[in-house]
Amino acid sequence: MPDDAKTPSQLADEARQIGRDASNAASGITDEAKTIASETVQALRSSAADARATAGEALDTVRGVAADAKDVAADAIGTGRVYAQSAVNEAGKKIVSVKERAAEWQASCGKQIAAEPVKSVLVAAAGGALLAGLLLAFGRSKPRYCD
Repeated sequence: MPDDAKTPSQLADEARQIGRDASNAASGITDEAKTIASETVQALRSSAADARATAGEALDTVRGVAADAKDVAADAIGTGRVYAQSAVNEAGKKIVSVKERAAEWQASCGKQIAAEPVKSVLVAAAGGALLAGLLLAFGRSKPRYCD
């Protein structure tokens, strides 16, 4: 037997030692994997928190823009109402002004008729004749010069 031949007990001891070394190596690898996993989870949590914060800021921005749009719309509606009310008021003033002028003309005509009744009847008759002549002239279906 050569000198470097090992006995079965030596081989068993050596196998046990290799098993312990393999177990320690596997334990070290497991610990390293746990550490890496823990650091990864921590990094993901931080990224998730950042994402939540960014989403919250975006939501706040959207809410602010929506509120601004609502304010602008409310201002536009208010301005439109003011313009509409102003237009209604101005139209009312014009109508009142026309009514006042018509009342003044009526009063003036009444005074003129009371002051000169014969002349007023003649003017009214002449005006009626002129109006009747114009209506008859425009009422013809075809002009005389188109035969």
